[in-house]
Amino acid sequence: MGASFVKASFSVIGIAVVALSLPGCATQPSQSAPLKKESNVNSTIDIDSLWNFSNPAESEQAFRNAMASANANEALELDTQIARTYGLRRDSKRALEILDSVQQRITASTSEAVRVRLALERGRTLRTPQDFEVARPHFQEAFDRAIAANLTLLAIDAAHMFGFSKDLNEAQRWNQRAMDLAQSIEVPRAIQWRASIANNMGVSERGLGNLQAAMTHFETVLAAEIRLNRPARIRLAYWQIANTKRLQGHTDEAVAIQLRLEKEADQAKSPDVYIYSELAQLFSTPTHAKRNLAEAKRYALLALALAEEDTWMVKNEAELIAKLRGIQGE
Repeated sequence: MGASFVKASFSVIGIAVVALSLPGCATQPSQSAPLKKESNVNSTIDIDSLWNFSNPAESEQAFRNAMASANANEALELDTQIARTYGLRRDSKRALEILDSVQQRITASTSEAVRVRLALERGRTLRTPQDFEVARPHFQEAFDRAIAANLTLLAIDAAHMFGFSKDLNEAQRWNQRAMDLAQSIEVPRAIQWRASIANNMGVSERGLGNLQAAMTHFETVLAAEIRLNRPARIRLAYWQIANTKRLQGHTDEAVAIQLRLEKEADQAKSPDVYIYSELAQLFSTPTHAKRNLAEAKRYALLALALAEEDTWMVKNEAELIAKLRGIQGE
């Protein structure tokens, strides 16, 4: 799984763990006319089939290869995805340069799919865990354009991005809107979206303190990911369940799951900072029957070794890093 296990999958665990609930501008999901079933659910090129989110560089090459047979609109769409690969590699400057280039090449004949993807990727590039507002207008533009153009899958994507709002009640409204859209069409990608959105709904419920509701969503996600046979996402679903069990006080069950995930990560030669951090917190829990401060410190050290070398984590997970340092110093 690796340190990118959480960030590359959903980029939500850090927010959920600290359970932030900050007031914000509560944008309402659009109540436009319902989308026509199966009508123009996505753009003309199958972007999803070219993506390997665990390997952005490989994905970039796939998009560049697809340029050979792409028309003008498809080439612009592919460029927005190349920009996204740079965002995933934490090179936001390069990502924005590519998106600016796409913006400059837009003409009156440019498809709405290009315009939606441009807004979506600009929002994704600008958003940070600390600052959702800078991305808000871009996600709103993407959603409104996708709804108007019957680009259902892109509308789902845009709606689900509001699930990262600091206002968790707003996030949950948009999660529900995204889920409604995902259930409005029966195509494979929409079915896959249902699992991702259920995960986000669980994160929002957990952030609001509704742990049992969160658990219900995460169990739904787990069942869906098992059906879809997506191993990395199965592990993420188990991580979410174990994290919620820790917050519920079911520490023995949580430890058992996290130790199994640690073993799986080791077998994949991909140690994971979030698994280590959970185990550090679990073994330092005063009420845990198997409390073991030596093990807690060991896992804290393992987590810190990964976190402190990761510029994204240093910038965005300061609270978690401080907690791990506290455990190590006990």
